[in-house]
Amino acid sequence: RTEEQAITLSRLIGTGLDQTPETLAQTHNFVDPSSNAELWWPSDLSTLQIRPTLDVMIKSGAVPAYVLAGLEVRVPADASSDGKEWKNFGMNCQPLASQWTSFGIAVENGFRIEAFYGRALRTTDGDAYGGTDADDDADGGPDASNEKDPMDWKTLTSRKGEDGDIDEESSISAKEAMVKRSARGAKTALEILGGLLAGTDDQSPLSKGMHIISIPVEEEWTSLPKLNGDDDTYQLVSVGTVESDARELLAWDDDLIALSATSVLNVEVSSIAPGSESEYIPAAYVPLYKSEL
Repeated sequence: RTEEQAITLSRLIGTGLDQTPETLAQTHNFVDPSSNAELWWPSDLSTLQIRPTLDVMIKSGAVPAYVLAGLEVRVPADASSDGKEWKNFGMNCQPLASQWTSFGIAVENGFRIEAFYGRALRTTDGDAYGGTDADDDADGGPDASNEKDPMDWKTLTSRKGEDGDIDEESSISAKEAMVKRSARGAKTALEILGGLLAGTDDQSPLSKGMHIISIPVEEEWTSLPKLNGDDDTYQLVSVGTVESDARELLAWDDDLIALSATSVLNVEVSSIAPGSESEYIPAAYVPLYKSEL
């Protein structure tokens, strides 16, 4: 955004609409926006891309109250049948973080949004570490350890081609550069938020009630890793924090993460049947999967 560019605000379809026959008919073509923890990847879509967002919950009077780590998902134009970009699968829904933090944390130096993906580590026999339901305690309850299964977490960034994968073996300077970029992105998003809220008045839809505003912290999109077969899954995580090592937080117990004033969005990515073969495909999705009816 430059000083000359106006800040535009778009409502997600299906949110905050009066329940009239016309709006109900409109929302029936879309998934109702709500907090969700799954990202289904139809096998006939070759590419899905994400970018992290800074999501801010504002209350009456356009006052920022809470910050959420967020994600945007899109089907890029070269992967859709109609040659157009489809945001969030064209569903116009937005996943919400399960853990929020206060807005005051976002204005601290070093606050940033980072994205990761992770697969469960496997034993030499191909089993996931941490056991299965068969390994529950003798009384039939879950494993008393309550520890998270080990995961192999990798950073998702649009700068991979420039810097190489940012992993445990990456140089300290590469990691520091990535953290600084992420912090600059969050700072820019806060400046955009400030400009937007400064221009609100009593006639603005933001002046009454509670709203969540989602602002990208990166301009570039990052392609998600491919799934290896129908049964493959992985976790997609967005973290908003001021802690020095966001990746390390992912190994912490949920109660410890809560004490760190960190926001976490965790979504499971899994493969589903081709959308183009569905007998129940809504009309709104037909152009995404099929070039013509």
